[in-house]
Amino acid sequence: MVTAARSWHGVVALIGLVGLGAQVTALINGENYSLLGPAMSWWNFFSYFTILSNILVLAINADLARNPSGRSSTLWRVLRLNAVVNISVTGLIAFTLLRRLPEVQALVGLGRLSDTLLHYVVPILTVLGWLLFGPRPRFTIQTVWLSLTFPAVGLVYTLIRGAMVTWYQYPFVDLRIIDPLEVFINCIFIGAMFVGFGFAVLQVDNRMKPKLAEEATHD
Repeated sequence: MVTAARSWHGVVALIGLVGLGAQVTALINGENYSLLGPAMSWWNFFSYFTILSNILVLAINADLARNPSGRSSTLWRVLRLNAVVNISVTGLIAFTLLRRLPEVQALVGLGRLSDTLLHYVVPILTVLGWLLFGPRPRFTIQTVWLSLTFPAVGLVYTLIRGAMVTWYQYPFVDLRIIDPLEVFINCIFIGAMFVGFGFAVLQVDNRMKPKLAEEATHD
């Protein structure tokens, strides 16, 4: 079980690294890199929730590849829950709201590769890895509420930055093209997704058979 867990988490981390690498290469070679300039291009890049979520997933899976039993600290548990929930929401939103956008349909080469890996492959493998290998139990109600800080701060940042630079990462929060009330409703819906996913993961974590939890290391 330990060997399989190490291998799984290592593969997920590697796939995430390839996806992020492909995205970085596509960014640098894209026409917007010269039009916007490196500073704004990188700022935009690290403003995407998808990118931040995949970086977190990569880090957590790399840690689990080294120590499949995980860690016992509150911070690690919160980040582990964020990794599972955030990447699940990323995949769901990409599939339901973003995949038919013209700019997504037009992706080719490295852009298409990174989109597929970061929006679909990594989310699916991350959730499967958590279900198969845990470690669990790891989460509590407190963990769920603390994990909501990540998306909440990200949403506030997106709206404030968007108003400052007149650019939004995602059309469903783009105040340039949709009504503020619609943005508010979208934010409530997305927030409810994070709460619902968080408590769903908590229920599974508490109900399924423990996996590798007894060997957890301390920070």
